[in-house]
Amino acid sequence: MRKLAGFVLVLALTGPAAAQGVSATAQAAISQYRAAHGLSAVKADGRLMALAAEQARAMARTGVLDHSAERPFATRVASYNPDVAVENIAGGTTTFAATLELWKHSPGHDANLRRQGVTRFGIASAPAPGSKYRMFWALILAGSGGHPGIRQAGAPGVLRAAPLRPVALHAGAVPLRDERTAPPF
Repeated sequence: MRKLAGFVLVLALTGPAAAQGVSATAQAAISQYRAAHGLSAVKADGRLMALAAEQARAMARTGVLDHSAERPFATRVASYNPDVAVENIAGGTTTFAATLELWKHSPGHDANLRRQGVTRFGIASAPAPGSKYRMFWALILAGSGGHPGIRQAGAPGVLRAAPLRPVALHAGAVPLRDERTAPPF
């Protein structure tokens, strides 16, 4: 019975209503943060939400904090076809607010939050009770009119939220290639 209750709780937390709540919270918080730095607001995008969910679930399945948990970020976001796209990932935090605070205080993640040209986003989390992180997060920010090309930025950083509970971060930026100059993926 206890396992069933845990399963129902996971379903309740990962269902459409929870996703909409996190999306609205994220839109307000990220837009406010960007406005404080003279940048445009962002709006939730269903396709980016699906891509972020794919990444969060892939990390939860593999237990690995990596932009390429099951397939590379550039490959995932290519179908969306933005001029610029960046991704922040994290593991070990349980709320969006805590995750955003970590990203704000990490140079690579903060640079992605303040990326010029992004206007849309997708955010998702996935529980991973069997992993050391217990929860994985993925945020994708994208837009048109940026600076085409390919660039991967950032390196993983590990922070600890509590003595026995690791919190890890990783920021990446992959503005998509300019068809005229960039080699294929």
